[in-house]
Amino acid sequence: MKKKNIIQFTELNVNRIQALTDAVFAIVITILSLALVVPAGEDEQNVKKFMLDQIIPKLFIFFLGFIVVGAFWVDTHFNHHHMVKTNIFSIWLNIFFLMFICLIPFSSGFLANYLFTTISVIVYSANLILVSILHLGMLIYAWEKRFIDQNVDKKLYHNMCWRIILPTIIYILIIPLAFLKKSWVVYLFIAPLFFQILFGRASKNEKEESLKQT
Repeated sequence: MKKKNIIQFTELNVNRIQALTDAVFAIVITILSLALVVPAGEDEQNVKKFMLDQIIPKLFIFFLGFIVVGAFWVDTHFNHHHMVKTNIFSIWLNIFFLMFICLIPFSSGFLANYLFTTISVIVYSANLILVSILHLGMLIYAWEKRFIDQNVDKKLYHNMCWRIILPTIIYILIIPLAFLKKSWVVYLFIAPLFFQILFGRASKNEKEESLKQT
């Protein structure tokens, strides 16, 4: 009886952490747009100049940040979908993950205001690296503790890991490239999105085989 109570205490329901994660992501995505501010009282010429110099670059960073956060949410949602239980340590991993997700509007705003400076690119990249490391840590821990649905095989698990690892490698490579002080370095942040959006998780045949086994 005592052993059963310990299991109930340490292995918790995943629905609450899913709800918290969704709420945090929703707030972060909303906050991203707050950097888009147009000053009042300017004449038409100054407004046009402000649009070209400030708003258009900031819109690019907003769209980039929005898709980056969206990609992290999709991966998190997919991973949580396959999790059948969690524990205190896993929950705290998720909370630290969300903490760095909440920093994305800051690092994104920093990058938007100082678009081609070395320090802003490094801060943004470091933010995404920390998010990715914690994201990967949550997935590995859940796999090792068998918190993931038994129908998820090793191939799909490795696929899920590589969806996090490949973008992280690019974020790491961006840091030394930032010292080149070239404008094209900023656009490298688009590259990881191809892995996160286009890199498949499981083929249709694999899914059908998984369903047959259940």
